[in-house]
Amino acid sequence: MIRNYKFYRKKYICEAELIGYGGIKIRVLLAGGILNISPLFITSPFCWEMKGFEFHNTAKTFLDCLTKDTEIEVTHMSTWDVYKGFPRTIEELSKFDVIIIADAEAQTFYLYPEFFKAATWAKEGSLTFPNRPELIRQYVENGGGLLMAGGWLSFQGRFGWGQWHDTPVEEALPVNCLPHDDLMETPEGGKIEVVDPDHPLMKGIPWETCPPLLGFNKTELKPDAKLLATISGANKKKYPLIAVRDYGKGRSMIFASSILPHWGANFLKWKYYGELWIRSVKWLAKKLI
Repeated sequence: MIRNYKFYRKKYICEAELIGYGGIKIRVLLAGGILNISPLFITSPFCWEMKGFEFHNTAKTFLDCLTKDTEIEVTHMSTWDVYKGFPRTIEELSKFDVIIIADAEAQTFYLYPEFFKAATWAKEGSLTFPNRPELIRQYVENGGGLLMAGGWLSFQGRFGWGQWHDTPVEEALPVNCLPHDDLMETPEGGKIEVVDPDHPLMKGIPWETCPPLLGFNKTELKPDAKLLATISGANKKKYPLIAVRDYGKGRSMIFASSILPHWGANFLKWKYYGELWIRSVKWLAKKLI
């Protein structure tokens, strides 16, 4: 079952808050993954018009795969819902067993809509807000599971806009983000090499059949992390594709390419796509040893 934040309402309402969490074995919070598409017509340098718009949920395939398993329930928040409604306390985060960040920059977690309102500035006293990336780090340290997937706004991201380098979330991950643009585009398909085929996330999956991944984020493996697979582009240098780590009482994982289009356009069609992510969620939730 998928819980969606209703971005089209005046007030953002989480269906999970209305329905409750009773009887759920593995509760997942996915942050990121909705794309706004608008037809734009340009007739001259001085004349252009937008002919409506629509919302396309790029995470639909990922969500559909996870929720085929009856042990998993997903609450999905788009990046603008994260900005306004992502949990602000450890208690709220602890309702979930696994948090997945997919193509969402650090600023959407750090900043709040209230910060940019004059009425907020005018209030007496000092102005402070919860540090949500730090709360995510504490959540993992306390026993939660965290997955960061790649994309233009993941890790350090395109032009450095992801901004996850030197954050509390990076501290919990199996890799360090680079301090600059980390994108490696592989339109020819990145080369994947499995390092640990016997790990529960990898065992029995024929990675030689994986379709081309069209890009990835370059990162550096931490000394205490476990590397499961690498990926390389035209420069032949190998970078972490899948890595895991124990952090405090919790677990973290990275997948350096995208679980969504565009890098994942082929990957989403792979026979083992759903099995990989069901395994990943269960491993992060300590349901899979």
